[in-house]
Amino acid sequence: MTDRELLLRVFHQQPVERIPVSPFIYINYVKEFFGSHDVDCVEKTPDVYRHFGFDLIHRNCSVDYDAYGPTGTDWNIETSTKSEGRDETTVTRIITPGGEIVMKDALRWIYEYEAEVSLMDFPVKSEADFELFSRYQPSSPDTADVSDIRKAGKAVGNRGITAPWIQSAFNLVAYYYRRVDDLLMDAILNPVFYNRMMNFFLSRYLVFIQQLIDAGVDVLSCGGNIANGKLVSPDFFRRFIWPFEKRLIDFIQHQGVPVLFHNCGYAANLLPLYTDLGMKAYESLTPAPYGDTDLSTAVKVFGRRVTLAGGIDQIDLLRKGTPEEIESIVKRVLDTVRGRSHFILGTTDYFNEETPEDNIFAFVESGKRYGKL
Repeated sequence: MTDRELLLRVFHQQPVERIPVSPFIYINYVKEFFGSHDVDCVEKTPDVYRHFGFDLIHRNCSVDYDAYGPTGTDWNIETSTKSEGRDETTVTRIITPGGEIVMKDALRWIYEYEAEVSLMDFPVKSEADFELFSRYQPSSPDTADVSDIRKAGKAVGNRGITAPWIQSAFNLVAYYYRRVDDLLMDAILNPVFYNRMMNFFLSRYLVFIQQLIDAGVDVLSCGGNIANGKLVSPDFFRRFIWPFEKRLIDFIQHQGVPVLFHNCGYAANLLPLYTDLGMKAYESLTPAPYGDTDLSTAVKVFGRRVTLAGGIDQIDLLRKGTPEEIESIVKRVLDTVRGRSHFILGTTDYFNEETPEDNIFAFVESGKRYGKL
């Protein structure tokens, strides 16, 4: 059985002989590994996994989503960017016959090889702003550039699978269009507006996702961390978020592509709702203090219906622990899941910079030692 076959069988809940070991390695660590900002992360990510002996789930081949385009006759997009050292602030204006939409986003470097991009000023500040989107934004999104997906597939070969990132339905609107606190209040105070907005943006997004599926992805990693168990109650999630997440997941999985749903924080009270969403796989099983998931409970809740992934803390344990501590916790995690759930041993989120290589090797070696079924 090739590594690719092993991973695909795990995602489809089919029998395997061992538990794969595959942490989430993001582009920041790939750049640090090669000591360069200019490294081709699509081409070189497999080399990092091979160096440590990990099973390869290639996520660094995600496609940029043009959430505000394309430019059209009544939809003119203008941007201006101001640089302050390595940081950048970009103002975008969308000019329509009915008025302007203005937004501002910031790129801020956190570490040498890691930057965060986030909106400081969201485009949908009012119902009137949304009406401009619904009336004037060109109905057909631009054709996505999926070349990185195809490039990653060639780089991976039979050694693994591709799993680029997408946003969940709620993440999509909260990330690109409307402040999350406003969005939560919309659901309660103005549900007609909320539902129109969610359906409008999700329908456009599904056109984009279809292009990723057509490009031959093996799995889609789906970020669902914004509407986490600390921000929303189970009742709120069920009433206002679950239907849209279900629509997205069904759209993808009815075409044979598994969804790996990702919540790297608080999730304990939402786990029963996640099982009903029907995703093929779920991560990251984050324990305290950075989350609240108890692994034994998660195994019982999900059973054999959903493949679980994650379980190992990359913030404190892998950066500051000893190889002996890492081995002990890896063994405990694998003993908890053995025989009760399909599982991928991974991390609760992506590797931080300055993670000691000795600790990473201890992680993978322990995973292979104790991961036989």
